[in-house]
Amino acid sequence: MLYRRTFVQSLMALGVWPFTNKSNPALASAIPADAGATQTWPKDNDPNYWRSIRQQLLIPPDEAYFNTGTLGACPRPVMDAMVNSLRELEKTKAHFEYRPGRPYYLAGYESEVALRKKAGSIINANEREVALLQNATMGISLVANGLDLKPGDEVLLTDQEHDSGKGGWDLRAKRQGIIVRKLPIPIPTPDPQTVIKTFADAITPRTRVIAIPHITSRYGVVLPIKQICELARQRGIFTFIDGAQAVGQLRVDVKAIGCDAYATSPHKWLLAPAGNGLLYVREDRAKDVWATLACKQWDNQTDVGFRMMQYGTGNLSLLVGFDAALDFHLRIGTDRVEQRVTELANRLRSGLQKIKAAKILSPTHPALASALVTYSIAGVGGPLLQDELWNRKKIRVRAQGEDAVRQSTHFYNSPEEIDTTLEIIRALTKG
Repeated sequence: MLYRRTFVQSLMALGVWPFTNKSNPALASAIPADAGATQTWPKDNDPNYWRSIRQQLLIPPDEAYFNTGTLGACPRPVMDAMVNSLRELEKTKAHFEYRPGRPYYLAGYESEVALRKKAGSIINANEREVALLQNATMGISLVANGLDLKPGDEVLLTDQEHDSGKGGWDLRAKRQGIIVRKLPIPIPTPDPQTVIKTFADAITPRTRVIAIPHITSRYGVVLPIKQICELARQRGIFTFIDGAQAVGQLRVDVKAIGCDAYATSPHKWLLAPAGNGLLYVREDRAKDVWATLACKQWDNQTDVGFRMMQYGTGNLSLLVGFDAALDFHLRIGTDRVEQRVTELANRLRSGLQKIKAAKILSPTHPALASALVTYSIAGVGGPLLQDELWNRKKIRVRAQGEDAVRQSTHFYNSPEEIDTTLEIIRALTKG
């Protein structure tokens, strides 16, 4: 399809071979004969590797973006793919034939097997276990509403859930009488064993579900989900993981974790356009999750992913953008991304520890620490610190309430931007 032309040109220039989605020809594209551009992908040993990658963003070079925990920055090839798709679909709309084997111009109805397979490779799931949705919130709500729970059945959460992580369960508690318990996680969290013991002690014979984040949104705590899922599996408890902050930041293997379901929002760390989501449900637990949104395939018991993604008419160009974001991420490599974001976060934590007025609210324990660093500065409120960082050096962080800010370090950030952050804090505190 012509709408993929600029995307393919961009990826060819960057050294990324384009993805061919045979399950929906409207997502597929032949390599154009004139593919090519001046921008090339840097070699792995290039000392300016990350600077070259940063140039693929639309964010001006004098602005430092540290709010990936809310919304990632789409690279140029991702934006090109989505925008060109929108334009071309509109130009060729009269060619939409509604015949088998022909390009389908909508999302929300087709199986998109090849794209689901690629997305599944990011989390070590097969395509039948993967549904393409709009965000993690949708995935969480589909599972929360789809499980057979009766009044008095118990669901364990943490007290650090994102509103989306608890909303679906709270709704069922109010409407149908299930019991939702939010277990306290210390701030800062000292060690994994503290969290594991909290859940082990809280499980009762009435516990049916444990639904927790992989990485908490506010404080960036990497919870010991593998050990908690093992506790649950021994007791036949369904486990659901909110991975909105994890996929794209670190390597995620749902099989190794041992969870029954996992949802994520690719618009964060995978840098896909907003409006994309990913839900995994383990094949042998799929029968336990009813479809909530229902269309033709709502009762497909051989492809649970297809069954769960029947949400009605959606924007196909968002899937094109998601496809491009996956290619971009895979070209860099998950392990390289994780190493980069960890190094940057450690640099920030180390610098803050040397400032007397700074208090790190996120964990510093290596097993619990992530690329989301939340901290407070004595005498400087969160909104004020957010504004000062922007007004002085165009550094964008996100205030967390009145007292703290959260700074998310992704691969497109730099050590120099971290150091400038610390310089501003020292100037504000004279320390």
